[in-house]
Amino acid sequence: MRIGFDAKKIVSNLTGIGNYSRGLVNILSAEGDDEYLLFAPDKGKAKCIDSLNINDKIHFVYSGFKSSIKKTYWRNFSMVDDIRKSGVELFHGLSNEIPFGIKKAGCPVVVTIHDLIFLRYPDTYDFLSRKILEIKTRYACKNADRIVAVSEQTKRDIIKFYDIPEDKIDVLYQGCHAAFRRRVSNDKISEIKAYYGLPDKYMISVGTIEQRKNHITIIKALAKTKSHEPLVVVSKKTSLQSELEKWIADFGLGDRVRILNDVPFAHLPALYQGSMLAVYLSYFEGFGIPVLEGISSGVPVIAATGSCLEEAGGKGAIYCDPFDVSGVAEAMDRLLSSVDKRDALIAEGRAHVENFTDQVLGSKINEFYRRVLGK
Repeated sequence: MRIGFDAKKIVSNLTGIGNYSRGLVNILSAEGDDEYLLFAPDKGKAKCIDSLNINDKIHFVYSGFKSSIKKTYWRNFSMVDDIRKSGVELFHGLSNEIPFGIKKAGCPVVVTIHDLIFLRYPDTYDFLSRKILEIKTRYACKNADRIVAVSEQTKRDIIKFYDIPEDKIDVLYQGCHAAFRRRVSNDKISEIKAYYGLPDKYMISVGTIEQRKNHITIIKALAKTKSHEPLVVVSKKTSLQSELEKWIADFGLGDRVRILNDVPFAHLPALYQGSMLAVYLSYFEGFGIPVLEGISSGVPVIAATGSCLEEAGGKGAIYCDPFDVSGVAEAMDRLLSSVDKRDALIAEGRAHVENFTDQVLGSKINEFYRRVLGK
């Protein structure tokens, strides 16, 4: 097969959708003889390219433009001409969108929809960003031949908000980086802890500091715990960090909470594996990669009910109402005080992550492509 991908996020985005897109291409190109054409407006960021396992099956098609306006126009409209000329058998939009006029490309088109949070929680987006997402995502859902939803929750939202027939949507879970499944040596974990000045025992919460990620409930719960283990928050710095820091100070937790910004990806597996447990209380997600990262790292996880985190975590996590402060505090104390409970949860998680290996995910997406093409 010759598969084309919208590669803007592959070459420019270092977070969720970019990681999903690079991970998918890495998995697919690791085996078999299929070719993968990555349509990108430009060469992007070196850090993004470095995490792509480029081999002779992967080829880039660039816009050739220097102007940002022309590159944007190319990606949204005239990229269709390059898709048609390239001879790809199938085109996959990896980030909630496909080019306008895609039918002229002359090949089947599929799109991955990660979430519709901009419709569920519109106040979490600025007006222009929300409107652009609304237009592009609706167009993609209506005009793609098939839709990939990253969770059952996202599938339900696509049906609800866009009135898309259920049988047009396939749920294909995403995985997390294989680095989280590899055990980090005790010496390396000790080295990373020393580098950040962390104690031997701590809890961890990984995720961007924004309203939906619900760090406030974690802080409130921490103040109610009977145990005294500290919390390490790993996040890219945002405008809301100062508000979170104020909450931490108001609850007298300045000596129990550390916020680490700009942590290199290479340090994350050790930070997870060196922790007592991971907490992720986002009240709505399309999938919830940090839950899978924690479980894959072999630590017990506390996650929120209400969206799709139960799909990501399976039996490898304890689930709490994201606004039940006392319930979250009790879950923390229960796991921190019992080695047996932690070990039991870790064992359940170890079985659950076998559903998310590269081999399983690669097999499912290849089967999906061949089904779309009638092969």
